[in-house]
Amino acid sequence: MPDLIPPMLPAAGELTDAGDPDRWAVEFAWEGHRCVAYARPGRVRLLSSTARSVTGSFPELAVLGDQAPPGGMVLDGTVVALDEAGRPSRGPLLRRTATVSPDAALRSEVPVGYVVTDLLFCDGRRTCELPYRRRRAELEALDLAGPKILVPPSFGLDEADLVVRTAERYGLDGLHLKRLDLPYQPGRRTRNWLRVPLRRHRQVLVAGWVPAGAPGGGRERIGAVLLALPEPGGLRYVGRVGIGAADVDARTVLRVPATGTPPLGVPDGIGVDPRWLAPGLVAAVEHRGRTAAGRLTLPSWRGLVAPAEHDDDLATAIDAARRAASAVRPTVALRRPGRGTGHAPGHGPETVVLPRAGAVAAPGTRPASEDGDAPPDARTPGPAGTAAPDRPARDTPPDEGRPARPGAHRAPAPDETVRIRVRDAVPRALVDPVPPATAPDGPWHGPLSRRLEQHFVYNTLNTIASLVRTDPPRARELLLGFADLSRAADRAGEPSIRLDEELAAVRAYLQIERTRFGARLTTELDDPSGAGVDPSSAVPPLSVLAAVRRGVAEEIEPHSAGGAVHVRLDPDAPDGPAARVEVHPAGPAERPARAPLVLLVLPLGVPVV
Repeated sequence: MPDLIPPMLPAAGELTDAGDPDRWAVEFAWEGHRCVAYARPGRVRLLSSTARSVTGSFPELAVLGDQAPPGGMVLDGTVVALDEAGRPSRGPLLRRTATVSPDAALRSEVPVGYVVTDLLFCDGRRTCELPYRRRRAELEALDLAGPKILVPPSFGLDEADLVVRTAERYGLDGLHLKRLDLPYQPGRRTRNWLRVPLRRHRQVLVAGWVPAGAPGGGRERIGAVLLALPEPGGLRYVGRVGIGAADVDARTVLRVPATGTPPLGVPDGIGVDPRWLAPGLVAAVEHRGRTAAGRLTLPSWRGLVAPAEHDDDLATAIDAARRAASAVRPTVALRRPGRGTGHAPGHGPETVVLPRAGAVAAPGTRPASEDGDAPPDARTPGPAGTAAPDRPARDTPPDEGRPARPGAHRAPAPDETVRIRVRDAVPRALVDPVPPATAPDGPWHGPLSRRLEQHFVYNTLNTIASLVRTDPPRARELLLGFADLSRAADRAGEPSIRLDEELAAVRAYLQIERTRFGARLTTELDDPSGAGVDPSSAVPPLSVLAAVRRGVAEEIEPHSAGGAVHVRLDPDAPDGPAARVEVHPAGPAERPARAPLVLLVLPLGVPVV
């Protein structure tokens, strides 16, 4: 087996550079650490693109040695770490590459996998000289796919539009075009392999600008335009972009009075004396995606947008700003059953009752702080699920009105209702659970509600890759569904989403799992319109999805007979419209059918507007 095969390098290109569809493949570009893996039975060596050994940084990939043929193999690929939405992300990976010997805690916190893209040597034979079509076929025949190894799908050029749409929904920043009829060219950058960046277009609010040059230099010119986008807590800074000083758009921006306030998340050192504008101007920008902090990557100015063409969310933000500079955010009622009070009718001991997003607390309940009267520090929301402490009422004993010390939690009375802001409606336990050994009774969503785990992502994409050859229409359907599921997981931090959006994510997940389970899994999702429930009802993001995933993982997958999942929508529930997640584990035919396990009862909130 060779000691070193320098990796082939892609050139920059565009989709239009690929002509004959029979000679090109189109694949996802994976952000990560490019590595060539040299694997023999029981031994693996990983070299970076500069031939530096990184074997110790990624001990999980020793699994390649268990799958190597007797004569060894050399693989070209990328070490990838996934973010909470199941997308490759360089940020978490930097924590792994910063150490040559990660401890168990770091390996658990930032798991990595290997995305295999080419086969350079196999069982005593060099394969570099083979055309990519043959190398790809031999790679798939090795059956390397597993929880830590991904052999991603490869598509024909005629599927380029599908791959672009999926990559954009999934949050990838590029594609690869590869010539199917040519050999691997070690160490060379060649136009037989092209990297195509994805360019996204969107509208943004012009939040302000910073002057060019030193202050007091005469007529002011724009150095950069500052951009923002609306989110539930207000406008958030998303980046800056250059604009021509003599451009007509620049003159329009300069004419707007600097009477606004800065958006959320403005970093230090944004510029000298920034001028903040009230929401009103909207610009079109082109960018390469979003960073982990939510900033636009490499934005470029494409001009101001006429008011009649504003996107709905931006038009709504502008209208709201003009109606009132400081509107009070809506509140919701969160009922927290106390211990020892029993369970709601039909609810088992593991049933979770979540708050109705957008509901108003009953008269006589403890009031929340009014945002319009609170100082800025008091209005700043804490971690998800932590309501800001209330100001003492005049008739409240001193100890009751005093905020609890950090980390302390007061147990509510059995029938107490607490008013909190919409953005705080999801209890913290839904996203950062107490370890199982000490977890109290209550919400159990845990990591299922927060992220798409690596093994799920890899299993899904490996399944899709196999279907590309055997059932292309099914592969297309699952690919788009997976991208939608990832996009839904990216919304975990939002205060609420529409019921129909939540059910779309559930439907995509179950579609993927039915492919994996086959006849062992049957599913049924009520349609909101058919059930008489408003599809725009507000629900906490991923709440239904987390319950469904738990039911599949814990109640159906361990049993050979499988089972069924039913998401039921009940417009006539005692406390108002609600969604229920029921699981029916299959049992022996001679055993009487058991009542379904009710894993979640979710009151449906006011419509999301």
